[in-house]
Amino acid sequence: MTRAHALLLAAALLSACDRPPPATRGIPPAAEATVQRWLSGTDPGSAPTAPRPGMDRGFQALGAEVYRLRCIPCHGVNGNGKGLHAARLSVPARDFTSGVYEFRSTPSGTLPTDLDLFRTISRGVHGTAMIPWSWLSEAERWAVIEHVKSFSPRFREEGPGAPVALPPTPAETPELAAQGAIAWARNGCAKCHGDGGEGDGPSAPTLRRDGGEPLRPLPFSGGRFLRGKSLPELWLTLATGLDGTPMPSYASIPDEELWALAAWVRDRAGLAGGARTLRPSPEEQLGWRIDIEDR
Repeated sequence: MTRAHALLLAAALLSACDRPPPATRGIPPAAEATVQRWLSGTDPGSAPTAPRPGMDRGFQALGAEVYRLRCIPCHGVNGNGKGLHAARLSVPARDFTSGVYEFRSTPSGTLPTDLDLFRTISRGVHGTAMIPWSWLSEAERWAVIEHVKSFSPRFREEGPGAPVALPPTPAETPELAAQGAIAWARNGCAKCHGDGGEGDGPSAPTLRRDGGEPLRPLPFSGGRFLRGKSLPELWLTLATGLDGTPMPSYASIPDEELWALAAWVRDRAGLAGGARTLRPSPEEQLGWRIDIEDR
């Protein structure tokens, strides 16, 4: 643990003895309902509804306390993804010390915005043990973001990238999805994802994360997508890529072709007609069990 993190955690613990930071300690009934809806495929809202609190020592202490209560079991005291339960996870916990993030509105290779991090914490990451934390107060979510950022010097040395401009969303039609099937073949997407998007392409067994861990693309038919399943969210994933994984940015492809690819992916997932109920995911359920075990 670095001296800076030791001081932050010490401040949080001292505050807990005298005047505890207002971190949510128990699991309120609304939390279980939120997570259960998420497990069945309904994503919680991820946009903040109030201004971000100002930065002060109390705000920093709150972030350290929320991290201690909610994040250490998987991400570890030092933020390196080596928490007590890390070995149980099929999808590794994010190593915050690297400063590399998959889910951004910013170009590949750049840091995410604070709003990107807020959205990820709020909505969770489907197909992984990262459950949604939208039931925490917005102040708690903003505070823990600052604590997470403190693990990597990149946030002190660089600013976030400029968000990619999202073009107007087109109508989701069968014709758009059909164009996407052509774009799928033209851009070689089947090499990793397979002809039908089931994660069974010829390169799939060789895929690795930056840390060397094996990675298998999620099958589209399962209806689970790491960032989100809406047409704009899929467009953004294609445009920005998923840093730290073999999924590159396709920002060089025309916008209309990216929309077509997103429509084809949603069609393969059975989402074009609306939402669908998902079968239980063992990894998502594990994340909820870990949270309960550590309370």
